[in-house]
Amino acid sequence: MYLTDYDKSLLNGDFGEAARIGMSILTDLGETMGAEKMISISMVHDDSAWYSGLAALEFAEHLVDLGGKFCVPTSLNSCLMDLEKWQEQRFDPELYIIHKRIEKAHTSLGASASWTCAPYFAGFVPRFGEQVAWAESNATNYVNSIIGARTERYAGLLDLCAGLTGRVPYQGLHCPENRRAEVLIKLEGFKEDDFLDDAIYDMLGYVHGEIVGDRIGAMEGLPLHSKIDGLKRFSATSASSGGVGLFHLIGLTPEAQTLEMAFHGKKPKDVVIVTPERLRESEERMSNSSPKEINMVTVGCPHLSHAECESLLTAFAGRTVHSSMEFWAFTNRCNKQHMEKNGMYEALRRCGVKIYTDGCPMSSPFDRWNFTGIMSNSGKFSTYCFSYSGIKPVYGSLEDCVETAVAGTMQRSAKSWH
Repeated sequence: MYLTDYDKSLLNGDFGEAARIGMSILTDLGETMGAEKMISISMVHDDSAWYSGLAALEFAEHLVDLGGKFCVPTSLNSCLMDLEKWQEQRFDPELYIIHKRIEKAHTSLGASASWTCAPYFAGFVPRFGEQVAWAESNATNYVNSIIGARTERYAGLLDLCAGLTGRVPYQGLHCPENRRAEVLIKLEGFKEDDFLDDAIYDMLGYVHGEIVGDRIGAMEGLPLHSKIDGLKRFSATSASSGGVGLFHLIGLTPEAQTLEMAFHGKKPKDVVIVTPERLRESEERMSNSSPKEINMVTVGCPHLSHAECESLLTAFAGRTVHSSMEFWAFTNRCNKQHMEKNGMYEALRRCGVKIYTDGCPMSSPFDRWNFTGIMSNSGKFSTYCFSYSGIKPVYGSLEDCVETAVAGTMQRSAKSWH
């Protein structure tokens, strides 16, 4: 693999031992993957702060002890808990202490304490074509597909190496030739009004992931006025039902304004027709259709945008959460501060909504709450919830979630694809 003088200096330890370790790991990765060279990246999204064991934490602390510093702007992914309300969420004190170590290590390396899985809603927004190194499935999928920046799907710890060196192997989705769509998914039988319901973006994302697996798909038929929050949810859900790191929505994603652009002038290897019936079948696999009861509603996976919080407040219309229910909403710190200033935070709190930041709803200690039934408007949460909690959740639109929380019993509105 060709290495520049700068790459060689990093490997020689001229920029410190931490950077040398990072560069050594990345060059080994590049040689294994057959990369021809290393490239510079301008931004990192750090998912290593997600606690998965002491080894990852101790590696980060070791890099700090060696004097390591990130050389590009680096955002922190969400962690397990709200670092200010962890007791209210019923997390163990020992786990909180570990998280403070994680926070100290990663911010000492230079990461911003953004603590969000949607960094693109917290000021970390690369430009079209920009080479970055992002981890976390929804964030990677979004930045590749909606913004049109370029990143491979980086696992935890590789993101640290990228931040320390500002370099990554030129391979995978960094290369334009590897971003060509292989599968064409055509929507048929849908009406324009169907797309006014935000839930359809979760459903289509789920179907998209099921169809393409780890291939790159291009979907034709979504309206060009699709809202950014709908695209976020499509991105998150497709990355959970399939191994999706990049998708093309014809006319919407920057490098797929036409079919010819998405397929680089070639013919699709497969063409799949998706009808409302296919959505109904997939929803049945994703959602528990007959729960015993619902006593927990959670939204914000990925973290809610400000616009989604506005929609949540509108849906409550001054009503309150039933005494038998918990309603949790997750967002990022920046949005929380904004809501505190404009009164939205207090208004939602008066409705009985508990607003959390930093953490991910999937990592909540559900067993300490004795929840027996959970509803969420997140396709990603619905896909993963059973493996995290042992509870198969019910999928509902944002309005369904609010109506269920207010009534104290499950409320699901009929959808056009039902």
